[in-house]
Amino acid sequence: MLRENKEIDKFDMMPFIALINHISKNKIKYSMKNPNHIDIVHEGRYLMHIHKRKDLSQDDLADFFGQSKGTIAKALRKLEDKGYIERKLEETNRRKYILKTTKNGEKLAILLEKDLKKWEELVGIDKLDNKTKTQLGEIARKSEEIIKE
Repeated sequence: MLRENKEIDKFDMMPFIALINHISKNKIKYSMKNPNHIDIVHEGRYLMHIHKRKDLSQDDLADFFGQSKGTIAKALRKLEDKGYIERKLEETNRRKYILKTTKNGEKLAILLEKDLKKWEELVGIDKLDNKTKTQLGEIARKSEEIIKE
């Protein structure tokens, strides 16, 4: 895909998966240089998800993000130590922890969501049509199914 001035740059030649990876890395770099930067770039996505969901367990979070239970537990420990989340034992299953944001966690999750929305507007993700978003979701779903086979 050539730009209007017919110059070819690295993005014209980059494979699709490399473009996705590049966008993801640049989102992290943007978060780090943002004046509102909070020192939990990776844990932030977990915090935002916990904030949006009720009765979410650690296992649910690991399944949703395709991460190992150990990776999730380590990130949750950091969030808990910083006072952003609470883990409560489920009453009917004493081996299952339910996650909940604290008041500080709620404030941080809202700030992170605003920063994410701003970034998506700056790069144009908010302009993607529903068909494109659906197609990208389907690609993500299939890629996850393939690795489970």
